Amino acid sequence: MDQVNLNWSLIAQFDLVMIQRPFTKEVLNLCGYIKQCNIKLWIDYDDNLFALNPENPTFALYNNPDIQANVKGILKLADAVTVPTENLRQVYIEFNENISVIPNAFNDSLFQRPELKGRTNHCVWRGPEAHVYDLMSHSKEINQITKEFPEWRFMFMGFSPWFLSDTGNKGNIPSMDVVMYFKTLFDMAPSCLHVPLHDNAFNRAKSNIAAIEGSYAGAVCIVPAWWNMPGTVPYTDNASYYEALKSVLSGEVDRVALNKITWEYVMDCLTLSKVNVERLQILNSLL
Repeated sequence: MDQVNLNWSLIAQFDLVMIQRPFTKEVLNLCGYIKQCNIKLWIDYDDNLFALNPENPTFALYNNPDIQANVKGILKLADAVTVPTENLRQVYIEFNENISVIPNAFNDSLFQRPELKGRTNHCVWRGPEAHVYDLMSHSKEINQITKEFPEWRFMFMGFSPWFLSDTGNKGNIPSMDVVMYFKTLFDMAPSCLHVPLHDNAFNRAKSNIAAIEGSYAGAVCIVPAWWNMPGTVPYTDNASYYEALKSVLSGEVDRVALNKITWEYVMDCLTLSKVNVERLQILNSLL
C-alpha cells in the first residue's frame, strides 16, 4: 500500500482520530500535528508499556527511554484515553486525567456460543511466547499436577513449553487465526482453563480476556485473585494455584455450575455490543 501523505487538508476531513497502542516518534509528531489542526485525539492502550518483563520479546523496544518518552508525550496530547483495566488507568493517569476503563469483551457479533458439548478431560492454557516466565514460575505445580492426573490431557495453545517435564499427557497447538482458535477451543470441550500469571506490574494491568474465552468454551477458569471474576477459581500464590487446579481436576468443585456463573457474567456485563455503548459515550463527549 502506498504511504498516505498526511497533511492538514487530509486531517481536516476528520472530526476525530483514534490510534491504538502508539509508541513511535513519528506517531508522537503526528499526534502533535493533529492537535494543531484542532482535531480530537483518542488514544487506546491495552498493556502497561512501562513495565514489560525482560522475557517479553518486545522488552528491548518498549524499555527504551525514548520510546517511553514518546508514549508519555502521546498520552499528554490525547483528548481521551481508553484502557481495559483500572490498574492500567492508574499507571497512565499521571500523564492524562481523562482516562476511561473500557473492559475487554466477548465479540457477540462475530461469535455466538453453540450448545455446549459434553466435557472432556482437557485442561487448557492459552497464550503467546511472551508468557514464558509465567509458565516457568508455575512449572513445579504444573509438573506435579500432570503427574497426579495422568488421565487428563494438558493442552498448551499458542506456545510450546519445552521446559516442562515430559509426562506424556501434554500437547501443543500452534497459534492460529482467532476464528479458528475459538472453534478449536470450543470443539475441544475443555473442563478447565488455567491462567498462571507471575504477580508483577505488567500482569496486574492485564485484562481477564483468557477467562472470557475459557467460559465461552465451557471451561471453569483458574485465574489470579485480583481479577475478581464471578464463577472463576482464584489463586493468590503458587500453593493456592496448585490447590485450585487440584480442586477442579478432581471434581471437588462443580465445574458446570461455575462455568454457568462466569458465562452469565460475561453475557450480562462483557459483551462487545454492551461495552461499545461506553465507547459511543466517549465519542459523543468529544464531538
